[in-house]
Amino acid sequence: MKKIITLLLILVAQASLVAPLAQSSSLQASDAYIRTMPPGLTTTAGFLSITNSGSTPCLLLSAESQLSDRLEFHEHLHSDGMMRMRPVTGGINVPAGETVVFKPGGLHIMLFNIQQPLIAGESTRLQFNTDQCGILDISAEIRSLVAKPMGGMHH
Repeated sequence: MKKIITLLLILVAQASLVAPLAQSSSLQASDAYIRTMPPGLTTTAGFLSITNSGSTPCLLLSAESQLSDRLEFHEHLHSDGMMRMRPVTGGINVPAGETVVFKPGGLHIMLFNIQQPLIAGESTRLQFNTDQCGILDISAEIRSLVAKPMGGMHH
């Protein structure tokens, strides 16, 4: 009997290790996009808004993408009259009932070591891993780094 109980405990423990991760029901993303890269570069940035409609805060611990083997949360800070970018350590807090905005010149996601060209108009998946709010899996549009020319202008 003792062996059967031990075997059952082992099987339950193994099953919990491979159980699917819960999708986040309290986090929603909007306007998610990743910039294209200039030729020769392998790093770009991603932007979006994440809203926590739940009653508990959510901590974004990490992000993943098929495009990159390394994603980091970064922020821009003004220091000694200069704009500096630095990694954010400890995750990103998304308070209950609030929205965190990842935007150019502020908080953003850096994608490193991208080996294939990014094509404007296509989309890719991003996954955000949290402390207690499950996984947020989203689609992010690829947008051109170069602004579109203004139409109707004549010289």
